[in-house]
Order: sequence, then C-alpha cells, then structure tokens
Amino acid sequence: MSTDETRVGVIGLGRMGLPICRRLMRTGFAVAGHDTDDAAQASLAALGGQGIASRAELAARSEVILTVLPGPEELGAMLEPLLTEMRPGATWIDMSTATPALGRERARAGSERGVHVVEAPMGGGPEQARDGQLLIYAGGDAADLSRQRTLLDALAAHVLHVGSFGAGYTVKLLVNLLWFGQAVANSEALVLAVRAGVDPETFRRTVQMSAAASRFMDSDATALMAGDNKAAFSLARSRDELTAVTEMAAELDVPLLLGDRVAEVYGQALERYGDVLGELLGARLAADRAGVDFDAPAPS
Repeated sequence: MSTDETRVGVIGLGRMGLPICRRLMRTGFAVAGHDTDDAAQASLAALGGQGIASRAELAARSEVILTVLPGPEELGAMLEPLLTEMRPGATWIDMSTATPALGRERARAGSERGVHVVEAPMGGGPEQARDGQLLIYAGGDAADLSRQRTLLDALAAHVLHVGSFGAGYTVKLLVNLLWFGQAVANSEALVLAVRAGVDPETFRRTVQMSAAASRFMDSDATALMAGDNKAAFSLARSRDELTAVTEMAAELDVPLLLGDRVAEVYGQALERYGDVLGELLGARLAADRAGVDFDAPAPS
C-alpha cells in the first residue's frame, strides 16, 4: 500500500484522533476527517488536513476509514450507517475500545457489504500517537491486516496480531483489567506503608527491586503520589471497560475472584467523585478513604 495513493478518512477527532491524523500526514498519507464537533474539524484543518462536514461524503471518498471513538456504544451506533456509506472494497480500521461480540458483529456486517474490517484497539496516549509509538492489538483476517501494515506501522511501535475478529478487543480489555487491578492493589499497599510509618517513595523504590516490580509502580505510582489522577480518560469510561470484562467473564462462565472486585471499586469511585476525568481515581479511593496524603510526612 502506497501512502501517496491511499486516501484515509478519520472519524473522531478528539484527544487521540487528532494526533493520529497529524502522525499520518507527517508520514505521507492524505488525510480527511469528520467529527460532530465543528471545532475539532477546524483543528484538523489547522494541521493541514481537510475537515469534512458529512460523514457519508468522507466514507464515499476514502479507501480506508479509521474510527477513533469513545467506546462500544458509539461504535455500535455507527456500525450499520457507516458500512452503508462506505464503498465496496474499502477498509474500515477501528481503533476504539469495544467488546469482542461487537467485533464479530462488525466483521459479519462488513463481509455482507464487501467492506474489509480490521480491529486495532490501541495502548498509549496522545503523545505516543503523535510520535508513532502506540501499541496496537490487531484482530481480524491476516490478509486484511497485511494490506494495512504501512498505515498501522506509521502509528505504532508494535502491531500485534492477536487473533481473529473479537480478539483485539478482548486483549485490550484484559490489559486494562490488569492495569486497573494493579492501580488498586498498589495504591492499597502504598496506603498501608504510610500508615505503618514507611515513606511511600522509599517503599516504591524498594518494590521495584523486588519480585513485585511492575511498570505501574515504576511510573504510574509516582503520578498517584503526586496527586495526578491521569485526567486524560474519564472515570465512567474506566468503569464501563471493567464492566465489559466482568460481563464477558459471565458469558464464558469464568468466575472472577479479583476482576469483579476491581470493577466494584471503580464503580464506588464513580459514585464518590462523579463522572470526571481521572483513570487513577479508583486507586485514589483507597488513599482518600484512609485519609492518607502521600505528600505528607509519614507518621513516626
């Protein structure tokens, strides 16, 4: 696939969509975009892309449609209309976080309409999107993925083909479950350390030299202790992703000993803080309930 002859349409020009557009343009792709927010389309134009007011027009003119949507509800609502608007033979790459069931439904509907579909949920934030350093959990047909590797490689440091339709979304949800679970467990350990008179930073550094070392404790715990709740992602979306995991487990008849509890904690955080930005607020809940301020001197 040559970047010179591929017209890419991006739907969803938010915190991830815009840096993805910028990266694609910098690597030679012709990019147009659509968003329900006129200001977002103006932001794309300011970057050198073309904002298209009509989603149908964007779909009809694009060889590849790339969607960057908030979640499965938005993706599901777009499924039938977008496939109807796309031309046969085009490819729809979705980079949202969705459910495996929706991934399989999308694949069936795409096949009926003659549209190739690739699921490519991503790990990383706006900075990684801007620099082409995302991690992509790709699901779908290997041949369809191979045809789009030039585009995906422009966005990601690693494109991992994890299985057929639904597998990409499954892996992304499970990665998120593990991350949120680490957030809650590490926060509780840090709170206990403070209450027991151990300096939290000393504890964090010690853990990183132990068998319990983790990427969360390496960087995210520092953010937590500094009062940073990672406000790039909403608390409600965090809770919804965990709920999607517990529902998947129930469908597969897999009892979750810890996963259900992590989802409950994020539900309690949502009740306490409201639907605000902050994916670390589930972890913050342990400190707030205990009245622990990580910046304060540890009790003697």
